Amino acid sequence: MNAYLIERFVHLLGAFGFVAAHGATAAITFKLRKERDPARVRAYLDLSRSTRGVMHGSFTLLLLGGIGAGFHGKWWSSGWIWTSLVLLIVLFAAAFPLAVPYFKAMRRAAEREPPDQVELERLLRSTRGLWLAWIETLGILVILYLMVFKPF
Repeated sequence: MNAYLIERFVHLLGAFGFVAAHGATAAITFKLRKERDPARVRAYLDLSRSTRGVMHGSFTLLLLGGIGAGFHGKWWSSGWIWTSLVLLIVLFAAAFPLAVPYFKAMRRAAEREPPDQVELERLLRSTRGLWLAWIETLGILVILYLMVFKPF
């Protein structure tokens, strides 16, 4: 087995783990919009938080495997790999300032004694989480397109 195949395997393993963890969080984001019980909101937020280790570890595998495969496959002179890498980093970096404050505010509202139902309702009705989930999902689909079709 050569290094290129191993790196591609590591890259795909990382991509699978990242998409699985991201998908779980996206599904939770959609489910939270219909939830009003503070205890259940906290449980969903805990479940979402529990995927972060898998997401970050998988992101590392995805990045390292992809960079290695890029060198062994001699792809670094192609525009698609640079576009994919920049898009992946932008998506990952943008998720933090958009998602973390939103979910922290939701957690604070749900954990108050008594829970801040007005604030919780406002946050649960917000479309911020939906926009974030859709933007991240579309970004991942664009990266997938670039990797498969290598248009430039």
